[in-house]
Amino acid sequence: MSTQRIRQKKVPKPPACDTCKAKRVLCLPQPNGAPCPRCVDKNNVCTTTPIRRGRPAKNSEPRRAEKPELAMSQMPTPSSSSSMTILSPQVYESLDESLGLTPEIVEHFFDCFERMSSSMNPVVLNSSLKRTIQTAAFQISLLPTETRVLALVIVALGSLVSFHESVLGPGPRPASPADISFFAFASSHTDVLINCGARRAPTCRALHAAALRAAWDTGVMLNVSIENAASCFLLDTLESNGPSGLSRPWATAYMSHVRALAPMWRTPNITPPQSSNWAGFLMAEALLSTRGRKPISVTPGDQILLCGPEPRSLEQFLAWVQASAEKPGARMLFDSMKSYSFHVTQLARELWETVIGDHVRLAPLPESAVIHLLSSLSLIHAIHTHLMSRVDALCPDSRSADATAFCRNDEWSEDRAVRSCAYGIAMGFVGLVLPLYRELSYRVGLLANAEPRASASVALARERLGLLAAQARGMAGLAVHELAHAVRLLRWYYAPIHGHTLAEYARFALEEAESVPVLEPERVRDLATIGAQLRTVGYSLDLLSAPDTLQLLSRLERYIDSHTPAMAMDEFVTLGSADLTSPEGNNHSELERLEDFGLPPLGHDLSWTDDILLVTLPV
Repeated sequence: MSTQRIRQKKVPKPPACDTCKAKRVLCLPQPNGAPCPRCVDKNNVCTTTPIRRGRPAKNSEPRRAEKPELAMSQMPTPSSSSSMTILSPQVYESLDESLGLTPEIVEHFFDCFERMSSSMNPVVLNSSLKRTIQTAAFQISLLPTETRVLALVIVALGSLVSFHESVLGPGPRPASPADISFFAFASSHTDVLINCGARRAPTCRALHAAALRAAWDTGVMLNVSIENAASCFLLDTLESNGPSGLSRPWATAYMSHVRALAPMWRTPNITPPQSSNWAGFLMAEALLSTRGRKPISVTPGDQILLCGPEPRSLEQFLAWVQASAEKPGARMLFDSMKSYSFHVTQLARELWETVIGDHVRLAPLPESAVIHLLSSLSLIHAIHTHLMSRVDALCPDSRSADATAFCRNDEWSEDRAVRSCAYGIAMGFVGLVLPLYRELSYRVGLLANAEPRASASVALARERLGLLAAQARGMAGLAVHELAHAVRLLRWYYAPIHGHTLAEYARFALEEAESVPVLEPERVRDLATIGAQLRTVGYSLDLLSAPDTLQLLSRLERYIDSHTPAMAMDEFVTLGSADLTSPEGNNHSELERLEDFGLPPLGHDLSWTDDILLVTLPV
């Protein structure tokens, strides 16, 4: 039998990575998709774009079917507000290439974005955009591709709080970031704020569509980089302002990019950089998903990778907070935020996996999971109470907050940081309680609609679940007060991300108030505070296209007017008509009498603050 020489086919050399190819240096590709040594040494993201060489095959274009079974235009699409449905061919072709983004207006939008809390996200801070856009003299066309997409997204987000005439058009608008007279006047004239949101809506929609088109064309969901991660995060922030869709594709891509980039940001056995900042944004991400009953994209591994080792348990955390009560200053408060945010994120994930998730609704609700969540929320509220006591001690007079209508992040003081921590602490508690109560109420309704001849076990389960729902309802009532307390403490305007949470709590508080014949003045005051804060969302968002919110605001105003003492209202009107800049209008004793009647200090006490803050919180 003759032997034949077997020729071994030469294995082609793997292509060079994109970074080495761009720098025209030798690349040593590694097997199994591992990064090349040069990218590892330079701490770069090692990606390789495949390039097809040689002539294309003949007749490579697929033959078009003469009689397709179903045309693309006839295929059913889900009724979702996701950004994927916006980029239809018609919208894609009709977008105006020239949006009038001159360097001056781009710089203005970037300045507005710097006054929003979204700009403090670590991926935004670590991107090279701020340095690059200044080098390019705020000319977006001169930026690299991925950086240009991020710049367009920031422009779209900054337009939500812009006071520029090209955005708001003719009509009342603030003249500067510290225009106190405008916000003092608008606080008692709801139509002024609502008209601002309606006038800015066309510009915001056009900028949003341009950012989506650029992101889709560039493929920011697929290519891993810090700029693309920041773009996905901010696009999800923009999408969260509208109606709730079926999914959050930009948030999923954002977390996917962060997981790929995180190993390069930390060193083993060392606390990750910006771990406290990451803990807060992961908490906001989890609460945003919980609010819309969507899966939590933050995993336990993400928390450990970005925030460090798991902190002490809730019981140990509460004991530490109680032991630190005698320590003066704000250090104890700042040191608590990372652990507090970590535990809230864990509870949000547990809430989805065991109570409110769609997969959980396929089976009877496990009472043990509900009891565990209620116990954990009781511990969270106890920790919340101790931390807020420290905030009240550090900020005894909420009217002394030295805020501005639009506060830049580099202008913050310790006082503002303490007040922001207070709002984050409150949102961590209130963001969990109401979704739990709504789900328990839904389950009780299902059992109530069961067959009249249901077994004794079903009746017992309905009774036990009703008791758990009543306990969650009591916690939701506490959450209303804590939310109003945090809003009054800050004396700042928040817009627009938290508008959905405010609307849900305003609706719950109003339902509770209408169910009782007499309401305590403090609860009326809480209801008025949340309603006043909800009205300010109209400065950024188009509430005219949200009739449910307008109807809710109308109901709130009617209820508060009918449950406010006539004498207090007369005094409030008199004080509200006083000159806000004159010393005669600053009568502290008169304001204290108003607060005794449960009236929110809307327009009058604005004269005692230097400014009003308008920022965006991602919850």
